[in-house]
Amino acid sequence: MGIKDKVKSMVRRRTPVPVEKEIFNMGIQERRHPQHMAGPVLYDTAKNSTIVRSCLVQLKTEIFRRGFQWEKAFELKCNTCGYEHNKTVDECMNCESIDLRKPSFKQKNYAEKFFNGYVNDAHQMFIDVLKELETDFNIIDDAFLVLVKDYYLDDNGDIVLSKINELYRADPVTMFIETDEDGDRGFTRFTCITHREFVSDDVFDKCVECGSKLHPIEFINRVNGKEQNFIVGEVIHHSKYSPSRLYGHPPVITLWNNIFTLAAMEAYVSTSYTKARTPRGLLAVQTNNMESLIKYWKGVKEKLEKDPHYIPIMGIETDGNSKGSVEWIPFMNTLKEMDYINVKEDLRDRICGFYGVSKIFMADSSASGGLNNEGMQILVTNRAVEMAQNVYNKYMFPFLMEQFGITDWKIQLLRSEEEDDIAGLRRREIEINLATQIKNLGFEVDMDENGAFTYKKFPSKELVDVDIESGEGEGKLETDPYAGTNVDASQLGQMQEQMMNRNQGANLPTEKMNNQGGNQPPTRNKQSMSQGPPKRFSGMPHDAANNNVDKRTERRI
Repeated sequence: MGIKDKVKSMVRRRTPVPVEKEIFNMGIQERRHPQHMAGPVLYDTAKNSTIVRSCLVQLKTEIFRRGFQWEKAFELKCNTCGYEHNKTVDECMNCESIDLRKPSFKQKNYAEKFFNGYVNDAHQMFIDVLKELETDFNIIDDAFLVLVKDYYLDDNGDIVLSKINELYRADPVTMFIETDEDGDRGFTRFTCITHREFVSDDVFDKCVECGSKLHPIEFINRVNGKEQNFIVGEVIHHSKYSPSRLYGHPPVITLWNNIFTLAAMEAYVSTSYTKARTPRGLLAVQTNNMESLIKYWKGVKEKLEKDPHYIPIMGIETDGNSKGSVEWIPFMNTLKEMDYINVKEDLRDRICGFYGVSKIFMADSSASGGLNNEGMQILVTNRAVEMAQNVYNKYMFPFLMEQFGITDWKIQLLRSEEEDDIAGLRRREIEINLATQIKNLGFEVDMDENGAFTYKKFPSKELVDVDIESGEGEGKLETDPYAGTNVDASQLGQMQEQMMNRNQGANLPTEKMNNQGGNQPPTRNKQSMSQGPPKRFSGMPHDAANNNVDKRTERRI
């Protein structure tokens, strides 16, 4: 009895799925009131705000500035086990099969033909559709990409083949998710591919119009009182800032107070420079001769109409017992008194900080130079751009390639900042030098499928196969006689030569004395301890000097 038979005989139980509190009933899941009802208001608010729209434009420019490219999903793929290798190998690293294949260029040609031209009948390029999705991410935090397909069905209504003809962006305000009570999609209602208006709650029902098989509904688009049903595989949905099982949370709602405060400040400045503005103040004049004052101001107005640069000079008559006075009553403070610039800068920094757009990308050069690091500002924005690109590269594009049936290639957005190829080559050079040094130490160096070096230390094959005690094998194992000593075998020849030269120099005086017939003792190999008067006592009698001086330790003067 095998393990499969044992598993089949067991009773299966499952962990409960956590319930989503936002799911109120089965079927269409409504958004929260601010997202659904105020959706158009959120778009108008973001598009009419100078700061928000500047952030969105800069983000889209940096994200899609260098476009996209096609990359190989693998270098070689095993046809036996399906293992994918990222480098060229002679055999499969998983099953050791030699039945390997390269990526199919037919898939790449088919994909390039579709994505390099218009992707829909509205004459939109693929980048144009992606920019629309990026706008939806930054305003509503929900983006929907609709794949318009052609289906080929058999007699039972099953899908035999499908082909994507167009790509469209769907409005997040009108798109809804169809889920069950656990939040799972495609288990509540079903529709016919040919007659989308027919909907049933039973998966085993047949279409009343054509009798075809029904397919699960995953998304619904409600526009002008009508519903468009989309089955599984026709819509790609994702949230950028607040991903969840349902909908995201709009960033514009989070920044609502900051955006409207900035709008009110800009409106205040705008009205203060127009004729409809509130008067700056009131000039109050205390006088006992009101008729003279009115008559004078009429004359001043007539002269100002003729000459706008006319400077009026006014004198007011008063009685002898009273003093006249002129008082200015202001109605509004100046922009400097209200600290307008600092408040506006703070609100702008909060909005730009949420989207990750630095001041240098907002054409603000006041924050550059000195202690302000422009490189760090670019780094912060590059991280926000990289996070946005990962939404497409890791979530949306893989699902899109799966629907196209492209398995050997993948589409990737290029990084906004070009990579430094020279720095990469220098790093690789350092890695090669280290690998060479480690190999010289006796390690075995290999390269894995990612191009990284691996190091292993194995005992020599001769040491494993040969029995030292019995002497079996091809020959007697040679051992190092100097092992365990401080003698280096590689320098043994040099040491022997030095020793021979030293011995020859020590034996030379002895041979001369023997030839002369002398009985002097042989000289020692050790240097003599010759003594003599030091030079500092020169000019004195020999006996008065300190003769116990070793010339080897005496320093010259």
